[in-house]
Amino acid sequence: MLVAASTTKVRESAKKNESAPTKDELEALANFRRALRRFLAFSEQAAAELGLTMQWYQALLVIRTYHDGAPINVGELAEELMIRDHSAAELVSRLVAANLVRRKTDAEDRRRSLLIITSSGDRCLARLASVHLARLRENKDAFMNLFDMGT
Repeated sequence: MLVAASTTKVRESAKKNESAPTKDELEALANFRRALRRFLAFSEQAAAELGLTMQWYQALLVIRTYHDGAPINVGELAEELMIRDHSAAELVSRLVAANLVRRKTDAEDRRRSLLIITSSGDRCLARLASVHLARLRENKDAFMNLFDMGT
């Protein structure tokens, strides 16, 4: 699965870069992780205020942006969210029940359903994306400082 492949890449990268991180690099990483945790907490709260879970918001983002707006199927959504197919199917069922997403039969493979965001889903996504982008802009330095190390 994707997590196992990522773990292997981390190990290979660590072998190539065996020098110990400097104090400044560790502090930058700690600050980045702190900013990331705060952003995720904010994100969870913002989604909850609209009656969404973080997973719903992430799914809406993926569905809207997948391959420049091309329709996505449940398996592709599972891969993008790094969850199992059956979990993605359950997630989609909840999104459909909440009228945020609708299923459309794939014309090329009638066994497959494609996922389309509804107008209600679009409105929720637009509101959440706006507040998330504003928060990221406010905290840009916390995220960008990680890239300034050693320059």
